[in-house]
Amino acid sequence: MKNFVLFNLLLLLFSSSQIFSQNDWQYTQRLYFPESDTAVIRPYLSTLTEDGKLFVISSRITDVNAHNSIYVLNPGDTVFQKFIDFNENGDSDTLVGNIGALRGITSLGNTLYVTATQPYPKTQPNTVSATYIYPNFDTSQVQKFGFNIQGSGYGSYNHGCDITKDSILFTGISFGTTFRGYNFSFGWTDIGYGSYIPPPQYVVEPGGLERGGLDLIRDVALLPGGDYSNDTVSFFTSRNTHPDPPQSGGIAKWVGGTQFIPLNYQPARVEDLDAFLVLGTAYPCGIDLDKDGLLWVAGIDSNRRWVKAFFVDGILALPVYDLPSQFSADIQDPDGAPMGSPCDVSINPDANIAYVIDHWGRSAFKFQKGSVNVDDEKYAGIFDFSLEQNYPNPFNPSTLIRFNLPISGNAKLVVTDLLGKEVATLVDDNLPAGRHTKYFTADNLSSGIYFYTLITDDAKVSKKMLLMK
Repeated sequence: MKNFVLFNLLLLLFSSSQIFSQNDWQYTQRLYFPESDTAVIRPYLSTLTEDGKLFVISSRITDVNAHNSIYVLNPGDTVFQKFIDFNENGDSDTLVGNIGALRGITSLGNTLYVTATQPYPKTQPNTVSATYIYPNFDTSQVQKFGFNIQGSGYGSYNHGCDITKDSILFTGISFGTTFRGYNFSFGWTDIGYGSYIPPPQYVVEPGGLERGGLDLIRDVALLPGGDYSNDTVSFFTSRNTHPDPPQSGGIAKWVGGTQFIPLNYQPARVEDLDAFLVLGTAYPCGIDLDKDGLLWVAGIDSNRRWVKAFFVDGILALPVYDLPSQFSADIQDPDGAPMGSPCDVSINPDANIAYVIDHWGRSAFKFQKGSVNVDDEKYAGIFDFSLEQNYPNPFNPSTLIRFNLPISGNAKLVVTDLLGKEVATLVDDNLPAGRHTKYFTADNLSSGIYFYTLITDDAKVSKKMLLMK
């Protein structure tokens, strides 16, 4: 109830123009798929490996003429290379193959994981799935799992995927409109390798049961390195909306379970002040979580064409970053990427590089956080020196702090207690002009009043915040 009241108060106090921190990110370059494959490429979802390889699946899920294939962009390259084409090797053959449509991709270390639905004419009357694993990113080492292949529990369509640090794969499923976990850990043997872990019983995504396969969970995002043996660590799923009312799409936050006992997870719909997360009918609605816990969402609808990062507190989401786009309906940037249909976003381990996949544009866009050959004078005078009220406030245990710098220069942001003792230094660096966002987590502090202070060579300002545990 307290969060609901806070949400409505914020709705009255804030507008989207006060929230976004677009200038923290710069569009740097466009990346292309092989021109010779244009007719058969329909980019869908992506994953960025720890060593900087960007893998993208092309899927026939949105176009029956597309090939089910995987492409890889190696660090420093500007053109993707074909990793494998399942149409060319016969694995998409509807009579004998296992790949009907690629639906998800993720990676852990040097291993690539791909989820797919199996071709229906081959498996009727069943609707089944498969998972392919590529150790060392080597197609010759492929391991195949699925209905009548290997492992168990593939009797439903899988959609999207992400994997925990312990090699437990999470994926959305159409049956029951929920999710399922698969054990790909060699250390945990309670469930057979490649087999499903008993899923939640009668726990449905907040939009209700899917209708005719038109509104499904499309992607899954887990916290990188998160401890999913801890039932306080959450994950997210995205879902598109059914063409007919009522609204079913959006972002769900799942809490209360663990990777080993997922049946305890409970979902809730994530809400934001400006309804960006009321997702439309288009898909895949790609999402990602970065190391700081920010939720990145690709808005692929014709009136969206944006990629935003959200700070999620409970079920309330506050937009933090908006990747610069030429065609965004809300914030257009002539220097931004020409994103016509952003279908997925992948963030690097340091959370300072973002790749956006463009579905119909058959390309990708790279963004970098911070100044990238940008003249600071461009922003001089646009922002006044200011320190905004933290959000949420009161908070427990994390909060977001924003401040504006009119010119580049030295800046320091510190947190002190009532006695003036410094308990945290959030910034102590030379920063470019513009709007900046920092996070403060008070795990080791007791409840009470604290002050946060912004100091530059020319000014100093403080504000008060309340920690309530």
